[in-house]
Amino acid sequence: MNAAEEIQETLLASCRRQLIEEGKMVLTDAGYELTERGQKVVTKELARYELRPAMAVLIETHILNRHQCPVW
Repeated sequence: MNAAEEIQETLLASCRRQLIEEGKMVLTDAGYELTERGQKVVTKELARYELRPAMAVLIETHILNRHQCPVW
């Protein structure tokens, strides 16, 4: 793992801890899951992009590319 990946992992872990502390996410046996509060936050944010479909496509493509998933 290079330095950039280590920084990214540290940031991700910090964000997860913060979201758990805020009651928006929990860690279960199946992995991280959103709480009802977290789901409300996500739903509200995603609704903004329903009115901006081009931005939604950009965000989706960015996330998939970041995780090395091909987008066709």
